[in-house]
Amino acid sequence: MLMVICFIGIVCGVAIGWYAGMHKDVLERVTAQRNAQEIVSLGVCATVSGADFVVADSKQATVENLIAGTMGRHGLWKGKTFRLTSLQPEALPGALTFVKFDSGLLLYDPAGGQL
Repeated sequence: MLMVICFIGIVCGVAIGWYAGMHKDVLERVTAQRNAQEIVSLGVCATVSGADFVVADSKQATVENLIAGTMGRHGLWKGKTFRLTSLQPEALPGALTFVKFDSGLLLYDPAGGQL
């Protein structure tokens, strides 16, 4: 009886460890998707305001300009600074997998480039 209880305990311990690892991967993916949504949202607002932050054919450099901050030039957001303040540099590569760059616009890609 003790052997059966011991075996069940070991199996449960392995299963819980495996499940926690799976949960961590999902959490990292959701966090990267949320960061990508924040990047795209701020990028759209900055684009509408006429801010000069887009680097042709480089979403990495474009997002780095948003992290540094850019100023709106016209409309309701004239003079407003657009800056990604909550995004940590180590989170940028994960978030960029869910961002597409099309005709100078940052677009959200929920599939992360995997169709």
